[in-house]
Amino acid sequence: MNPIPEELGTVNPALRTAVLIVAGEDSAPDRSFDAIRHYFGGYYEQIIFMTIGLVDYQVMDDVPGSQIGTAVRHTAQGAVTTSLNRALRSGMSAVTCVAIGTDPAEEVERLSLEFVRRFPTAMFFLGKLVFQNQKWYHPLLHSRMGDAIQRRLERRGLPVTILPVVVPA
Repeated sequence: MNPIPEELGTVNPALRTAVLIVAGEDSAPDRSFDAIRHYFGGYYEQIIFMTIGLVDYQVMDDVPGSQIGTAVRHTAQGAVTTSLNRALRSGMSAVTCVAIGTDPAEEVERLSLEFVRRFPTAMFFLGKLVFQNQKWYHPLLHSRMGDAIQRRLERRGLPVTILPVVVPA
């Protein structure tokens, strides 16, 4: 079980907080962040980019054992670096929270429950790829991690908003 990162100590629990969950290739963090800014303007004063570093067979085969945690954390942080920098440039307070595990949905659920204890006004956001012309094979190529995370958070009574990331035809 991963502890809550120290970076969250810089987040003010009294401010309106958006938590953008980045778990899997369907998340599209940059476009999801743009959607939050577009639809909610300056309503959220701070944002937490929650990203999950996945430890799977490929990582275990490609990375020496003592470096797995560092490599996975670096990759997960890299997925949100652009969004984090844009949030900071726009005047928002922003941090990245990285968890490492083998089941992203489980890690997100665990972290989300802890976030709600610390930040009672937090709103969770998930990006979801939506194909304008969906083909039969799209569900096979793209994980349904967002759907699994959404179900888990809803069962816990946590507020979650899905941000459609439309992929043009």
